[in-house]
Amino acid sequence: MTPSEERRRYPRVSLNHVTVEVYSTTGVPDNPEFCFIINVSENGLLFKTDLGKKYASDATLRLTFVIPDNNVIIRTDAKIVHVRETDLSVYVGVEFGPMGSVEQKALREFVDTFVDPAQ
Repeated sequence: MTPSEERRRYPRVSLNHVTVEVYSTTGVPDNPEFCFIINVSENGLLFKTDLGKKYASDATLRLTFVIPDNNVIIRTDAKIVHVRETDLSVYVGVEFGPMGSVEQKALREFVDTFVDPAQ
């Protein structure tokens, strides 16, 4: 299959100036880290954080963010599926855990408004 034929199961939508609150799931109260979302799909997102922050693959995080345009608040646990460090930032890709049907529908509708139906 060539790259042009490859289709993602969950297409991504790039975002600008949208933040996500990142919490640990250890049960210990902590202050959230506010990070910029790079892109989002129906089943996960990629966020950018500062160098020096440590995130381990397979760790679980608690995320809170607002879907642009419809202001639905998404709160979900997410599993880290990859971490990539550059000279300036750390990029963390996560896969969402279960979320409510209202939140899932709002996220799906948001992504669908930006995805080319031919994809």
